[in-house]
Parts: sequence; structure tokens; C-alpha cells
Amino acid sequence: MKLQPGEEILIKEGRTGWGNILAVTNKRLLILDRDKIVGETPIENVAGAYAETHILTGLTQLKIKLKDGREMPVIFRSSANGFLYGGSESAGADLLNLTNRYVEAINRAVSEQLPAKEV
Repeated sequence: MKLQPGEEILIKEGRTGWGNILAVTNKRLLILDRDKIVGETPIENVAGAYAETHILTGLTQLKIKLKDGREMPVIFRSSANGFLYGGSESAGADLLNLTNRYVEAINRAVSEQLPAKEV
């Protein structure tokens, strides 16, 4: 994977439901197939991110809000059992923790892209 000048990886540990890895850098969201970039979204197009857990299924999704009003849902696979949801409570807690780390990384990257406010 080739990073742009000044680009650094903030998080790259979540395998998604479609089997690829989501990497967050200070400049882009990257979809990786091993170390090959198969998709990307510039951080400047992202408004923010949040985690949403469905009560009936216990399924936690990462929701990435784009500035054009669209949302990109991402579901991570459990490292414990490889499933999207279900399994033990600890696997669900691990997925929630992973999703929350992605929310924090994306929101931090977005806030760093904002121009500094004039005093």
C-alpha cells in the first residue's frame, strides 16, 4: 500500500463483513485487499462517524456520514469467531470496542481537516 506524502495510518485492524480491511489515515479511508487499495474516500468528503447497535440483533455498525448526505455502513467481523454478529458476549464487546476505535479515528481525522478558526 502506497501512502501519500504526509499521510499516516490512524487505524488498520478491522476486517469488514465483505472480508477486506478498513484503514483510516489522516487523509483517506481505504478499503484494502491485503495491502492492495481497492477503494478509497478522501477525508475531506467525510462529515463524521458514529456507532449504531441494533437492539434486536445486537449487531453494531460503523456509520460513516459523508458531506453529500449519504452514509456508508460498515460491519466488522469478530476476530474470535469470524462471524458478523452472534457468539459470545465478549466477542460482541470486542466488536463494539473496535467500532468505537474507528469512530474516534475517523472523527479525529475529520476534525484535523477543518481549517483553524480565526481568533
